[in-house]
Amino acid sequence: MKNKKWYVVIMLLSFSASIYLLTTGNREIGFYKMYVLPVIISTFSIGLDIIGRRLAEKDRLPHKLILPIAMSVPVIFAISQYGQYVFNQENENYTQEIIRVLVALIIIAVGNYLPKTKPSRFVGLKFFWLLDKPVLWFKVHRLAGYLWIISGVLMLSMRVSNKWFWVVSYATLLYVIPLIYSIVLLKREREEQYENIKN
Repeated sequence: MKNKKWYVVIMLLSFSASIYLLTTGNREIGFYKMYVLPVIISTFSIGLDIIGRRLAEKDRLPHKLILPIAMSVPVIFAISQYGQYVFNQENENYTQEIIRVLVALIIIAVGNYLPKTKPSRFVGLKFFWLLDKPVLWFKVHRLAGYLWIISGVLMLSMRVSNKWFWVVSYATLLYVIPLIYSIVLLKREREEQYENIKN
């Protein structure tokens, strides 16, 4: 986990259930479970990442395992929090809440996978103009990966995810911003090529 932006994701995941409960007006949960416990989970997960990187530098742990190990802690914690406080029999929208959380977790998983994809017609965002440009493909999918993870965390945290404002926001984060970014990169590359030919 070389990029410290993952630390923000860890903290957002750890606090996702707390944010959800606050936005729904739930004040029955104690201060410790609402605020202190998520801080402990975030700190522990970041500590795992730091220790994992040091072990990887000594060839005692594969680099590929560091991210899954560190991210598994806040993910499991978030699921347990939702199971305890959100998925209860008193919740009228029980099925809807389950679907929302499952979709959010899938989006987070896809976001983690997107930067690792190679140019393909079947995997990744369907930007055909990037198929023969692996460098631009990587840049666009790296940005898209972050945006998908942020969208997933927002979907976990916000009860109002079914309103039009949030639908448009998710569509923008998941597809529109990567689309615009890909066009900007392609235009910049063509301008550079034109300048090189001109000179």
